[in-house]
Amino acid sequence: MSPSFEEFCEVVKRLNKTNAEKALAILWFYDQEQNDVAKSAGELAKVLRDHHVGTPNQTALNAAIKRTKLVNESRRGFSLRPGSRRIIRDWLPDLVGMQPSMDHASGYLPDAVWRNTRGYIEAVCRELNGCFRYAYYNAAAVMLRRLLETLIIEAYEHLGRENEIKNVGGNYLMLSDLAERACGEKGHRGLHLGRDSKKALKEVRDVGNWSAHARRFLANAGDLTKFQPGMRLLVQELIQIADLVKKIP
Repeated sequence: MSPSFEEFCEVVKRLNKTNAEKALAILWFYDQEQNDVAKSAGELAKVLRDHHVGTPNQTALNAAIKRTKLVNESRRGFSLRPGSRRIIRDWLPDLVGMQPSMDHASGYLPDAVWRNTRGYIEAVCRELNGCFRYAYYNAAAVMLRRLLETLIIEAYEHLGRENEIKNVGGNYLMLSDLAERACGEKGHRGLHLGRDSKKALKEVRDVGNWSAHARRFLANAGDLTKFQPGMRLLVQELIQIADLVKKIP
């Protein structure tokens, strides 16, 4: 189980760090929940005070955070630079349930593809990248399988065609049948995916199913990298079809 925000604040309180660094640790926690989240110096100062982590002056905190060179600043506030996540994670002790820091921009599925979609989709993509980064390839394949099931269902729901992917009991089909319908096979209308996306979907369907259900199959890096470019294209297409990217005002 991941630490609660209150538990995390207790950890930050004990760090031998400045107020600015503690504020960045808090921002890092929020960033784990919502990639590229932005918080103002005032918001971070309030969190530090409310949770008895520190009593910073808002103006001084604002200037000190800028001096760290670990953030980008916009009208929304401060957000973490990609390379800063690992730096901040290294300040923290190992906590049960806390994901290790990694640069998702260079992950199996770069965060530029799935950022600003839905929280549960972003969470699956982070786990996918983490599994692949640390060579848990069967787990990565299963996360790919779960991601595609989710995105295909989201696409059909957005189009108002979800009945096409349900069984007689009203439950959504598994990936094998979802892929068949999404690719327009056996007379189904399909989602009008590109040729490379269809190819990637069929390949990952097999590897994901084997990793989940074939007791003698063990996935390796090559099983996943062979369709990695097509997978990126497929996920982008499904996200666009499902209109999942949040509109930022």
